[in-house]
Amino acid sequence: MRRFSVFLAVLCMLVVLRTAAYSEEIPRSPLLESALSMLEKGNPILEHYGQVTGHPVEARFELGCPYYWGGRSEARLLSVMEAWKSSPGYYIEGRSYLYGYDCNGFISWLLRRHGYQPFGTISGALAMTGADVNIEGSRNAEGQDLSQRLEIGDLLAIRHNGSSYHVAMYIGTLRQYGFSEGTVSPSLVPLLDYPLIIHCTVSSDYYVRYESYIEDAFDTIVYPPDGGVIVSVVAPRDMASDMEINPDNDMSFYCLLEDYRLQVYDPSLDLQTRWLRWPKA
Repeated sequence: MRRFSVFLAVLCMLVVLRTAAYSEEIPRSPLLESALSMLEKGNPILEHYGQVTGHPVEARFELGCPYYWGGRSEARLLSVMEAWKSSPGYYIEGRSYLYGYDCNGFISWLLRRHGYQPFGTISGALAMTGADVNIEGSRNAEGQDLSQRLEIGDLLAIRHNGSSYHVAMYIGTLRQYGFSEGTVSPSLVPLLDYPLIIHCTVSSDYYVRYESYIEDAFDTIVYPPDGGVIVSVVAPRDMASDMEINPDNDMSFYCLLEDYRLQVYDPSLDLQTRWLRWPKA
């Protein structure tokens, strides 16, 4: 009987330690700070990072880093550029847009800035071999189970249905940024421990913000971006509380985090996804 009591005590201690380790606040990270600096001023994830770590991060661009089809050059950010070719969705060759990063450009900039090996192509990342980049158990895990397997900076490579690709970076969970059951809307309570990703993708918020900015800043025709750097939560789409038509005439699903539309990304709807622990140079 005594042995059983000791066993139960040890088991409870392990559960407490595991929960504590998982629930600890987001650690300070130069990689993460660079990523978050590309969000818009006042973004709740950006603000909470400063509150939790004691190291506030200033938004590099007041309205956030916009999306630009094929965008790769840091030096050209927020300049006016003609689209280099037409995209499958929004961008039309010859029209002028605000220059920003695309998904690959944003992630490649982050990795290059912090001493990782060059990223290359998303299709190449999906086809990589070698156990060193694989994250054990990540292929079939979801929710809190998936978050527990990931580390800040892990990449999510995606092949959508068709020939388009996408890439994003893991940045922790809402709970690690100081959000809790008492501070979020009811729709977000089940998502507190689900993985958050940062990526450059479609967002109506960017279109609206930069549409107003362009009207005041330019006399010539400049089209607003169809998105930019945002934070999303990786979860089934049916956990979203709201939806809207985005600038690409597709649907975006989201939950409100304070006044921020936190998009819900559902990997089960894509042709292929893979979590990768990208190697240092």
